[in-house]
Amino acid sequence: MTYFIAQILPYITVTVFIIGVVYRLWRWAAARIVHNITLSPFPQTKTEVLGIYLREIVLFRNVFKFDRPLWAGAWPMHVALLNVIGGHVVGFYFLGKQFVYLGTSEALSKYLSNLLGTVFGIIMLAGLLYLLYRRLTIDKVRQVSNPSDYLLLLLLIAIVSLGDFMRLAPQYGMHYEPVRKYFATLMTFQPAAIPEGNPFFFIHMLLAQVLIMVLPFSKLMHLFGMFGMRWIENRVYKEPAPGLPNVNVAAARARGTGLPSAGSTDAA
Repeated sequence: MTYFIAQILPYITVTVFIIGVVYRLWRWAAARIVHNITLSPFPQTKTEVLGIYLREIVLFRNVFKFDRPLWAGAWPMHVALLNVIGGHVVGFYFLGKQFVYLGTSEALSKYLSNLLGTVFGIIMLAGLLYLLYRRLTIDKVRQVSNPSDYLLLLLLIAIVSLGDFMRLAPQYGMHYEPVRKYFATLMTFQPAAIPEGNPFFFIHMLLAQVLIMVLPFSKLMHLFGMFGMRWIENRVYKEPAPGLPNVNVAAARARGTGLPSAGSTDAA
């Protein structure tokens, strides 16, 4: 079982993830948009569209505007998630010495790496528990929840809890060197045995692989879908829509058909 999970399953995980993501993106891209649903105020330039993208993706502006209690849990959790993923990649690659390039000592760099990893891990766990609490206690949220929503949250909570436990209890944690060596062998298709003697790391890695394989077929695909949604809703407004049947789109656009007047705020 250890051999399968550590030396075979990672390749299955990456394959399922890539094929799943490509398939879902292809399905979305192939869907015909038969009418414009650009939201007002209509952006007039691609620069304005980029500004909307940044506000929505970085700050979750719409969530903040319409559901601040949700934003209070979701935004910090996503910020922590970004830092946790980045911390895993950077920390293992540089062996915790990444802050040396900012002028710190190696000892201080490792301390900061561990401290930030712990802090963001705790923030992420708190955010996930808060989101689970909302699904369990708020009636309107519970009504639109299904079993997969709870299972995904519980899976994320289990992964993060194990990671936090290994951070807070160093005797059960993993050192940078053996983990980097292990992943290096995976990338060169010469997988070595997983570092032994730590069941917490083993379970943490197994659950993470399950999450990665499930991601393309779950609501977690909003990681990619939000970009497509933003493009549909916030692109520069043009009529007719690209997928409208029996219409010469190029000719209509050449005539400026349906283009809103400057400063228009009417909904599409």
